[in-house]
Amino acid sequence: MPRARRGAHAPGAAPVRLVIAPEPAPWLPRLSSLLGEGPPAQVLAPWSLPEGPEQWGALPSRLRAAWRRRTVPEATPHRVWGLPGWWAVEAGLRWSGRSAAAAFSSRFLLREWVARAVAPLLPARVETVIAPSLCARELFAVARRQGARCVLVEDLPSLRQLHADLDEAASHHPEEAFLRNHRARAADVARQEAERVLADEIWVRGGFLREHLVASGCARERLRELRVHEEPEPPAPRASGGAERVALLAGPALARSGLREALAILEARPRWRLWVRPTEGTDLRGLDHPRLTRVTAHTQRALHGVDAVLALSWCESYPVELALAAARGIPIIATDRASGFHSCHEVPRGDVPAMLSRLDALDG
Repeated sequence: MPRARRGAHAPGAAPVRLVIAPEPAPWLPRLSSLLGEGPPAQVLAPWSLPEGPEQWGALPSRLRAAWRRRTVPEATPHRVWGLPGWWAVEAGLRWSGRSAAAAFSSRFLLREWVARAVAPLLPARVETVIAPSLCARELFAVARRQGARCVLVEDLPSLRQLHADLDEAASHHPEEAFLRNHRARAADVARQEAERVLADEIWVRGGFLREHLVASGCARERLRELRVHEEPEPPAPRASGGAERVALLAGPALARSGLREALAILEARPRWRLWVRPTEGTDLRGLDHPRLTRVTAHTQRALHGVDAVLALSWCESYPVELALAAARGIPIIATDRASGFHSCHEVPRGDVPAMLSRLDALDG
């Protein structure tokens, strides 16, 4: 049986609002918006830990930060349920997901398993069920039969469109084998689309997905904006005047993130330096350029010394650097697949001349 923590209430006949969080996610701090007005919710987060080390000042800061990532933000006054021994499940996932493609497959299967396990346990008096992509179909099917409201959090890319976008990127960059490295199962694509049909309300992370769903027949009034806010660090001085300027490529340094276009920009504009974060699948060709700097995830998020953020993704993605840059007023040049709901200088995917024009306007 799961353990209950924080915000516990005496049992009664009140309606139940249920939130399913199969893994830590950036949408959890938005629980209040997702739930709206009403009684506290039951939050099933099997990976979650009780609060504690935040008050244990003797512990190393890194350990406190790691523990904090395992607590549910804005949990009070909700009742959070963790599962003892969940670490063993996650250890198994890490063992089976030794590559990025395998890790995604394992995550998708975990979400489906959680949905199938929890659906038969839904209480008869459930009023609202909130679940993320690929963790909702069975839950929503039961909840709808019981007259409950179903809220879908689209925290994964739209898989069918993602495949089409990756195929398009591969046609532009046939030398990039990693663009053909992974595709979701047809069953996952169908599962995601079935969940949208069952949902009464769908929360999306960007304008591209919102318009894509509307074009696919989804009523606009069912869609809500899911904005994930990040706390920016204090701003640092940025280069100006005749100094070399710095552009940061948002997300991992992959062809799907616009790495090849960013390198073309670097080659064409000697005044600019490019910062990128290599990861598994990064093609190292071109990364030895004298004006290219490889940075860590911490440096990428800090944005210290960055004059512009390039979010040039070929496919739907939501790099956290955009929210941070927007909060600090750093200009963002982005494709529609990466812009989310942020104010950006939008450019077509793969259009290097348009990207250069936008970058030059920043210099003007």
